[in-house]
Amino acid sequence: MYCHHCIRSFADDARFCSQCGRRLHYINVTEEKPALLPQNGDEETAALESAAGTILESAAGIMEGTTAAQSVVGKKTARKASMNWLLTGGLVVSAAAMLILVYWTYQYEIDRNENVLRLQSEAKAAALAGEYEQALSLLSEGMAIRPDFAPLAADEAIIEHVMKLERMSSDLNRMLEKGNFAEAHSGLDQLKGELGGRKEPVYDRLKGRLDELSMEVTLLSLSDRVDELTSIKEYGEMLNVVNGLIGEEAAALREEIVKGIRSLATRNAETLMNRKNFTGALAEVSRALIWVKEDAGLLALQQRIKQEQAKYEAAEQTRIERAMQEAAAEDLLNQTEAVKVESTEQTLDEFGDLTITGVLRNVATRAIYSVALDYSILSAEGEIIAKGHITATPNYVEPDEEMSFTETVYGVHSEDTEMVIDHVTWYLD
Repeated sequence: MYCHHCIRSFADDARFCSQCGRRLHYINVTEEKPALLPQNGDEETAALESAAGTILESAAGIMEGTTAAQSVVGKKTARKASMNWLLTGGLVVSAAAMLILVYWTYQYEIDRNENVLRLQSEAKAAALAGEYEQALSLLSEGMAIRPDFAPLAADEAIIEHVMKLERMSSDLNRMLEKGNFAEAHSGLDQLKGELGGRKEPVYDRLKGRLDELSMEVTLLSLSDRVDELTSIKEYGEMLNVVNGLIGEEAAALREEIVKGIRSLATRNAETLMNRKNFTGALAEVSRALIWVKEDAGLLALQQRIKQEQAKYEAAEQTRIERAMQEAAAEDLLNQTEAVKVESTEQTLDEFGDLTITGVLRNVATRAIYSVALDYSILSAEGEIIAKGHITATPNYVEPDEEMSFTETVYGVHSEDTEMVIDHVTWYLD
């Protein structure tokens, strides 16, 4: 058994509530109405039960008055045995009629209250199902029965607010379809502000839609910026954002970003490879692999760069060895065979003097200077007739240029002679 005012249980023999002090009337509380929208605690129940409790108290007062009247009549009857029995019968009938009227009134009010609570419960269920117009209609029907029942007005205000946010959500979706990203961002912020702090279950559908719209705005904004990216780092930072999103559109954008990273890394690496900068090319690919680990295209490019590097290094080593050999041969030539005798001519005059002229060539790979020759004049029998030292002119000769000399040997008196160059000296520039 529970107090009709504060819903506190009491003992069978109690006459007044130990909590609120009201006179007790025996009412069985068997069930509670479901709460689909947020409840106002005991306030809703108290608002409806208070009306019924007031009627019940009135009925109790009438019953007490009737009992008191019967007591008086009984005493008078005891004192006056001759009083007409019809008086007692009339009082009994009047009391019974009054009791029936009070009970009927009380039951009528209880039925109205239960009907209001039922309409409110149905309105909440309709609102949770997205049937907002039906929910408002049910609430209006309830307010027609109990105009002063505040929870109905509160539920109506919440549903109207939800309907407003639904319209904002639809407007935001149209902005996205038209590509108005700036307006969409502003509308999204406004919608987030309206939903901020709302914990009522009826807002759950909108919160889910808000998450979808937020992700869609982010995806469209990122997609619009992909073509503006110029570095692997920029691509990677955007990829980190997209990795936190879900859905087919997010997967497509993720693939586009990965493709951009692969393309940019390949282009940069190819340029560096053409410059024979294989170390730089490998570093470029490694930077890309930080963002897209295990990418097959980049791993294949990395392997190809290593192969090209090994091939180039082997060829470079061969070239260096050949160059060293050529340099050694060149140095040997420059040191030992830089001067070549192109031609010599001998003339014996009437005095028996032999004039010798000759042409020399610089066959070295570098310029030479101060070229000098030591020579011998041999007779027909091979005997040395004379020896001498000649300096060629000009003094400084570039590679493959010629120089000449002229020398007169006195007292030879024979044309049958031969000039032999014994030694040639020069200096390398």
